[in-house]
Amino acid sequence: MSSIARDSSRVPPVWERLPQIFGYPFKPACLTTLGLAALLYAIGMLVPLLGLILVIVAWVVLYKFAYDVLEATARGWMTPPEIQRKSNSWVLVKTFGLFVLLGIAVTGIAIATGSMVLVATTSLFIVAALPAAIITLAMSNSLMAALNPGTWVSIMRSVGLPYFIASLLLLMLSISQGMAESMVAGVFGPNLLGQVGVFLIGGYFLVASFHLMGYLVYQHHHSLGVEQEVSAADRARAANPDLTPLLQEVEGLVADGNVGDAIDRLQREFRQSGLQPQEHERYRKLLHLQGRTEDLLAHSRAYISTLLYGLEQPKKAMSIAEEALRLDTSFQPEDPRQVRDLARLADQYEHHDLVIRLTSPFGKENPKHPHLPENYYLGAKALFEGRGDEQKALKILRQLQKHFPDHELRDRVDELAERAERIAAS
Repeated sequence: MSSIARDSSRVPPVWERLPQIFGYPFKPACLTTLGLAALLYAIGMLVPLLGLILVIVAWVVLYKFAYDVLEATARGWMTPPEIQRKSNSWVLVKTFGLFVLLGIAVTGIAIATGSMVLVATTSLFIVAALPAAIITLAMSNSLMAALNPGTWVSIMRSVGLPYFIASLLLLMLSISQGMAESMVAGVFGPNLLGQVGVFLIGGYFLVASFHLMGYLVYQHHHSLGVEQEVSAADRARAANPDLTPLLQEVEGLVADGNVGDAIDRLQREFRQSGLQPQEHERYRKLLHLQGRTEDLLAHSRAYISTLLYGLEQPKKAMSIAEEALRLDTSFQPEDPRQVRDLARLADQYEHHDLVIRLTSPFGKENPKHPHLPENYYLGAKALFEGRGDEQKALKILRQLQKHFPDHELRDRVDELAERAERIAAS
């Protein structure tokens, strides 16, 4: 079996897992079991006398598997069990006994009190508590424990509102099952194909419903005291086989709640031998989650260099620069030459604000740098074309004409200055 992994310590609630819950019965282990049970059921319907035994065996196989699914899911496994778990072949009898005894209890109250209000109230309570009773039967394999109202109330109280949302979802599944079975019976009639079709539909919804109940237990396993069979780290690694070994280790640390250790592990690797692209992204996300702005800015400076000259991802480099400037308006890349390279890219893609924010402080920080004229030219161009501030742009261009009369960009500076002056005059 594979298992669930989490991007953080949060377990998605059951209503966010509905696509996976509906798709769960289509997994190979489920299809194999459903197919075997349907085959036994079909043979049982064809063979007189002995056939009844095969039909019962088919239902036993189906219910035992469903209870195994519930218990395995509750302990963290998100794929169907491929080996038998602790539920035994008597689980169908215990389930039948559970329903019969609950029905007898309601009938007894009706006979003893004659109060329809009390009967209706009891019936509603039992319907609401039925998932808790089935969960108890699956986890304890004890019919007496499953019949204990105190256990039901304890589960409902521990889980809270999500329990009742899950109960509503189970009711919707039950209604959908009834509609699907009616459609199949209406199309194929009472013949063998129709009966096997109804059996398969019942099996599908049974497995999906038990997986839903198991996931509810898994989601609240801490408050319910349900022991997990694998660590959170192992779950994270098992569910992310495509990740790099470093990220699998990191996800294991995150799943165990050790986000700080995960950051430190990535930071050490970053400083010693560098990170792969997906490792960079995970490192940044964790830094964001922890609010470690200074570390994020330090990483941005080094990462921009990698993106520009190593990975050759210019748009990503611009995105990192823009993000860093939102965090710190005084942010500058680690190498002055990157200002020009980023400004050129930002000018090419018309990211005018990025050009202005990168080039504006450059002269103060690097007054004699050879890139200063081009940076100021790009800044003036961004002011003129991006913000429509021809006056400020013209002022910068006049300074460039005065102090760098022989620069290779002189013709472009003159042309832009002429345009800005013409618009300013008009």
